[in-house]
Amino acid sequence: MDPLARRQMIAHVQVERQRLLPEHEQATRTTVEMLRAGTGHASQPRLVPYLNLAYLLGVKGTYGDDQLMALAPSVANWATTAINDLAHYTGRTPQHFIDQYETDIIPDQEDLT
Repeated sequence: MDPLARRQMIAHVQVERQRLLPEHEQATRTTVEMLRAGTGHASQPRLVPYLNLAYLLGVKGTYGDDQLMALAPSVANWATTAINDLAHYTGRTPQHFIDQYETDIIPDQEDLT
């Protein structure tokens, strides 16, 4: 990426972050609720994507697109932290878990379609 495009992207991200900052607290609460609901169905992993989509549609319908945009980084931050913690406690690398998800879980999801 050329330096000008990079600066413009960073500036845009900073503006959006500031604009969405008031949505952060609700996004964090929604993330926790969504994760609790999904992890409560670990014995039924095929149900989890539907629960997550229901949460996202509920957020969009109740709070609008800005809250949905605020929720996305919140979920990504939680996922990143969880993967890093799992890697730390198992002696593996974060990339190992991402690769495992990509090669093991994604093909299983494709079988559902």
